[in-house]
Amino acid sequence: MKTFAYIRVSSKEQNEARQVETMMNLGINERDMFIDKMSGKSFDRPSYKLLKQMVREGDVVVFDSITRMGRNMNDTMNEYNWFVENGVQLQFVKEPMINTTNEQDDLMKEAIRKIVLVLLTAFAEKERDEIKIRQAEGIAVAKAQGKHLGRPKTSITNEFENAYKQWKEGNLTGVQAMEQAKLKKATWYRKVKEYESSRKYR
Repeated sequence: MKTFAYIRVSSKEQNEARQVETMMNLGINERDMFIDKMSGKSFDRPSYKLLKQMVREGDVVVFDSITRMGRNMNDTMNEYNWFVENGVQLQFVKEPMINTTNEQDDLMKEAIRKIVLVLLTAFAEKERDEIKIRQAEGIAVAKAQGKHLGRPKTSITNEFENAYKQWKEGNLTGVQAMEQAKLKKATWYRKVKEYESSRKYR
C-alpha cells in the first residue's frame, strides 16, 4: 500500500506551498505528490491523470479538501466513486467525514457520508460560479471606469519619437535607439509598428 497526495491550485500565479507543507506534515514524500496548477472545473489535468494511472487497489490518496479534487459537482462525485470502486482509499484533511476506508461501513454511516459529499461538492461548484461572477463584475466595473485591462500599454513619448527619427535617419543603431527610448527590444519594435501604422510614417 502506498500513500499519495494530490495538490491543486487554480493558476500558475497561486502558490501550492501550504498544501505541500500539509502533506509533508502527514509524512508524505514530495516524490509522491501530484501537483496541478489548473482550474478545478475540468479533470483534464496532466498530474491528476497520471495519479489515476499510478494508483492501485489498497493505495491511499490524500487531498487538502474536496475542492482540490474538483469544483464541478457531478464530475467530482464521479471521480470520488471511481477511486472507491477501484479500491483506493480517499482522505480529505479538511473534511474527514467523507474519508473512505477498507472497512465495511454500516448503512447509516455510508448514507451520511454520501449526503455530506453531495453537499460539499454542491458548495464547491457554487463557490466556483460565484468567483466567476465576481471576476466578470470586476472586469465590467473596470471597463466602465475606463481602466485598461491586461498588459499595460506603452504610450508614444517624445523620447521614442526622437529615437525613432534618428534611427530612421541612420544616426542611431537599433540598440542605441532602444536605450535612448528606454524600451526593451520587443516593446520597441511593437511601438515602431504602431507608430508607423498610425502616422503612415515611412
